[in-house]
Amino acid sequence: MSFWDTPANRLLGIWSFTLLVGTVVMLVANMRARAKARKREPGQAISARRTQQSIDRFTRFASCLGLVWGILPLLIMPFADHTSQLAVSVIIAGMMFGGVILISRIPEAALAFLIPTTIGFVVGLQLGQDPRNDFLSVLAIVYASVLWISIRWSYRQFVEQHLSGVAVQQQAQLISLLLRDFEESTSDWLWQTDTDGVFVEIPMPALGDNATFEAMAKGIRLDTLFEDSDTKRTLVRCLTEEQGFRDLVMEVDGKVDTWWSLTGKPIYDPSGNFLGFRGVASDISQSKAIEDRIAFMAHYDPLTSLPNRACLHEHLEKASLRAVEAGCTRALLWLDLDNFKWVNDTLGHPAGDELLCQVAARLTRSAPRADVVARLGGDEFAVLVECKDQEDLFTLVKRMSELLNSPYDIWGSTVHCGASIGVRVIEQHNMDIQTLLKHADLALYQAKEAGKRTWCMFSQELAERARLRRETEVDLHRALENNELLMFFQPQMCVRTGKIVGCETLLRWKHPTRGMIGPGNFIQHAEDSGIITRLGDWALREALSAARRLPDDMRVAVNISPLQIHSSSLLTTIMNGLAANQIEPSRLELEITESVLMSDTDFTLERLRQLKEVGLRISLDDFGTGFSSLNYLRRFPFDKLKIDKSFVADIDHSDDSRAITRATLQLAKALNMTCTAEGVETELQKEFLTEIGCDELQGYLISRPQPLERLAHLFPIREPDEVLSSDDKDLHPEGRTASERTVLEKSGPKLVTG
Repeated sequence: MSFWDTPANRLLGIWSFTLLVGTVVMLVANMRARAKARKREPGQAISARRTQQSIDRFTRFASCLGLVWGILPLLIMPFADHTSQLAVSVIIAGMMFGGVILISRIPEAALAFLIPTTIGFVVGLQLGQDPRNDFLSVLAIVYASVLWISIRWSYRQFVEQHLSGVAVQQQAQLISLLLRDFEESTSDWLWQTDTDGVFVEIPMPALGDNATFEAMAKGIRLDTLFEDSDTKRTLVRCLTEEQGFRDLVMEVDGKVDTWWSLTGKPIYDPSGNFLGFRGVASDISQSKAIEDRIAFMAHYDPLTSLPNRACLHEHLEKASLRAVEAGCTRALLWLDLDNFKWVNDTLGHPAGDELLCQVAARLTRSAPRADVVARLGGDEFAVLVECKDQEDLFTLVKRMSELLNSPYDIWGSTVHCGASIGVRVIEQHNMDIQTLLKHADLALYQAKEAGKRTWCMFSQELAERARLRRETEVDLHRALENNELLMFFQPQMCVRTGKIVGCETLLRWKHPTRGMIGPGNFIQHAEDSGIITRLGDWALREALSAARRLPDDMRVAVNISPLQIHSSSLLTTIMNGLAANQIEPSRLELEITESVLMSDTDFTLERLRQLKEVGLRISLDDFGTGFSSLNYLRRFPFDKLKIDKSFVADIDHSDDSRAITRATLQLAKALNMTCTAEGVETELQKEFLTEIGCDELQGYLISRPQPLERLAHLFPIREPDEVLSSDDKDLHPEGRTASERTVLEKSGPKLVTG
């Protein structure tokens, strides 16, 4: 309408018709594309090729429209005045901005529209023949560049926003999928309460119908679902104080063996107002049952179902923190069966297990008010009791001892298996646990020494004896290193000739603080600690070394302990000692007691045969005081029998002792053995033994045990410098005496192992 009366009127009509046709064509094409899209099946994806074809088609339409708008300045600018040209510039600039913004999501189409429009605008300005149009042309180019840069930036923002939206959508789908899997595959359940702890609707897809959690109904308070316990009180406190909690294990009220684990945290609105709690509940009934079973196995004996040693320690620790009530007596009873191994060996281990179960039942029945009745392992038991007074405790222990010593019926077999009991009265509530157990064990040990099947109270005397025993064992190790042991000799006299024919070696310990100690005060400790083997080897070496200073027809007797006879070094020590001191094997006499033969008899007899084959003499000491002596005499040919001093001491006034002594001597003669009487202290004893034909006498009447140097008045003793050392002799076999070569041949390579 503005250019109706100008030469451009007709051209503008053609331009308007062209613009209308192009717009109609584009709309029709768009409608067809939408129709094809509606015909696709739901979920069918559009291929990348079809998408690119649509973009190319839209870009061509945009370029055509841009060309149409680019022609407009060429039609008007040459025929318009300055005001009209300004109007056309405003229109073209607006179309450039509007068109580009509309199709900015497709940068290719926006550029295809912007380039021809900008070119037509600049060329039209130049045709306007106004010098100021040059500046407008530059401004148009800058304007088009800014539009293009803005389009590119907007497009990148659009793409990033779209990708972020897609990622968020994918994460939402993944979370939804996980929640559905969570609902289908787990026993956990989401829950939510209001500010009062009452269950409310939970807007989560994981919430489903689960019969396990049917107790969590809407409108029920959370803290009313569980049995009263310390954990429930913790839950109530957390709900009241708006504190989070985790893995609270509680038993569901009204449901046997049903346990839940609760985890929750408080929730708040954006303003910080408390809205309630939200969390997860888990049914852990099965795992709790397994956990309880494991805990039972860790704290209870699987055979008797009594508490075990670990559980006993826990009870003792709790009891140590609790003071004994005034007038009451608390005590720990330590029990051990006296004949349990015999039951296992004769009736079998199943019978032994049945016996242990019956013992556990009797203990529980005899001490119904006991704090704990525990099985410590094997055939050991312990009972922690608290009685009204000490007299009540004695009555309880006596009743328990009588009940345990009664016969047992094991599958039709009557079994007599008594028990020894050690009692430790607990005077204070904070006594050290280990000390308490040690004292109870000492009392039990004393009960067994007293004859078994009885009971014994702990006393400080037992603790002192145990302390002395430990100190003795420690000092014995030091005694060997510090050369505190001494060798004493007690002569043995031949009755027929009156000549000293040998000496028995006896150990003495010169303790740095306790003075001279006899063997009766430390040999048993040495056997208990195992050091007796080292003591025995030392005694053999010292005895053989001393034998070099004695006349060649005198023997040396050395006592051998049960542990030493089983030592692998015994034969080597003897053979090396004989060879090193050049002693005839027959001059060494080994004295053993019947206790040596009572354990592993076959091995012991075989070891004694090996020693006898070397040429040593073997004597049986303390004959008649042990068990089955005649059987041992039948199985092994001893060289000598020694009559125990207990029989010799009663010869003066006991017909029985004289008869036993005479019978022993006759037995030795019949078996072609030498007989030595020990403990001869009076002339009357000597006369009687001489009269009945005893071969040798030993005792205070002849001589007390003395160091070797103090016995020179009874037999000649060589000085150490008069004795040739083994290094002074020719080491070749032909340079030795016949006896030495015999020892070497019998010992073989064992001599070099020392």
